[in-house]
Amino acid sequence: MEIIYIPDKYEQKRKRVAAYCRVSTLMDSQEESLHAQIDYYESYISGNPEWEYAGIYSDEKSAAKTANRPGFQQMLQDASHGNLDIVLVKSISRFSRNVVDCQKYMELLTRYGVELHFEKEHINTADSSGNMLLSLLSVIAQDESRSISENVKWSYRERFKRGEYNLGNHRILGYDTADRRLVPNEDVWIVKLIYQLFLEGKTYRQIARHVQKAGGKRLRSDRPMSNSTILRILQNETYVGDKLLQKQAPVNFLTKQPEKRSAYESNYLMNDHEAIIDRETWEKVQEILGERKRKREKRKEWQKESAVSFDTDTETR
Repeated sequence: MEIIYIPDKYEQKRKRVAAYCRVSTLMDSQEESLHAQIDYYESYISGNPEWEYAGIYSDEKSAAKTANRPGFQQMLQDASHGNLDIVLVKSISRFSRNVVDCQKYMELLTRYGVELHFEKEHINTADSSGNMLLSLLSVIAQDESRSISENVKWSYRERFKRGEYNLGNHRILGYDTADRRLVPNEDVWIVKLIYQLFLEGKTYRQIARHVQKAGGKRLRSDRPMSNSTILRILQNETYVGDKLLQKQAPVNFLTKQPEKRSAYESNYLMNDHEAIIDRETWEKVQEILGERKRKREKRKEWQKESAVSFDTDTETR
């Protein structure tokens, strides 16, 4: 006799539940770590007899753009395939600090038939009143992100004014860091060779070949130096012992792109650390680079004027 197993109605109705976990900032404490969130939700979902565990989606790095969160994108994809019924999130800020994105993906998941449960705010998108509250709180979350961003920018500005800066993990070819200071290392010869060959009239490509033949390498890579790498080294004031703080416009807290129209103040520190290139050599190199730039701009201007002149002549014929 053949026995066919038929699931009971209770088992068939179990909701497929997953969780989305993400660090809110890069400074989360151990208790708020990603691993702690994952462990919590795995146990929480598996412990509910009315739920079927559908996995954990996670992103290790804080990112404003959802496109930069692979775990988030995988969650959306699985939801679009009808594999999820409920997604648990610790708070709105873990889901998104961008009001537009928050509402966009909330509505998208709702169309896929997926409920969002936000634990901290006690919001369930299956509840009509929850949607309105979620929209309001997402605005608050975005404003909180903006406030944090402004505070960070202010602290950087004040430190730069005092001539203080954090080297972090951003190494530079030819230097190591010791006691929060830049100290020349064994790669100094590479930098000096680049400056020497440039003053001898070598092209960027020729310089790169000479450096490679001599055994020089790029920082953190075995690949040969590119033209742009050579140019950056020649333009970097660090090698003459100076330091330019706040080189670029501050980034937008939502897009993470430089705010080119934003007013910001740079600070130039003279003789900040031990130089690799003497100031006379540095100034000669900058003079040549400046002259090349002026020639390029004149050439572009001439080409633009020539194009306009050609179009005008064509129209009058």
